[in-house]
Amino acid sequence: MREPAEQSQTASRATEATRAALLKAATLVFAERGYAGASVRQITQKAAANQAAINYHFGGKEQLYRAVLEAARDALANESALDADELDSMAPEVALKSYLRQFLAPLVKRDKVSRYMRIFTWEAVQGTEIFQAFIKDSPPRVFTLARRVVSRFLPPDASDTEVAIASLWLAQQPMFFVRDAERLASGPLGMKVDEAMLERLVDMLTRLSLGGLRSMHAAATEP
Repeated sequence: MREPAEQSQTASRATEATRAALLKAATLVFAERGYAGASVRQITQKAAANQAAINYHFGGKEQLYRAVLEAARDALANESALDADELDSMAPEVALKSYLRQFLAPLVKRDKVSRYMRIFTWEAVQGTEIFQAFIKDSPPRVFTLARRVVSRFLPPDASDTEVAIASLWLAQQPMFFVRDAERLASGPLGMKVDEAMLERLVDMLTRLSLGGLRSMHAAATEP
């Protein structure tokens, strides 16, 4: 018979394993379906757990989603190839292109970070109050870096509202393509993205974004 301490350690490991399985399953389901389209049953089936496990470990679907968002924020911060100081050291046009390449990279990758990016892109079309509260407290890297990039193009006296709108606009440019990659690949466009296509897309979105940001600057500085 196992000692009580050993039994406790075994139970603790099982509890942690179940929690980790739920987080992994939730990430996959939220990335595929968004928050509204994801069900507790889909998550628990993928995690091989019972439906009560989500309430036990997280307190419900909303709190589980918040935990996934926190994991996404941390992963994007730790695994990002860019940081704010590096962007600031680049010429504005190079910083913009580097930003877009960073967040379009999930188109040619199928890793954990790309799934997190897809979760953020769902919020662009099916926004949740959970996400709004989350970004107020902990803005994801895709938004914080967008702000650093657009600030290089706007006049020094641009208002916080103007900077915020421009930042959200820029952040949406890669998000659309990441979120709808499968639909774009199978639809009339047949736009399957490999490394070469990724570079073409980065170049085109850079040119379009430069046009938009420069026009904002021109409009703001008109007498």
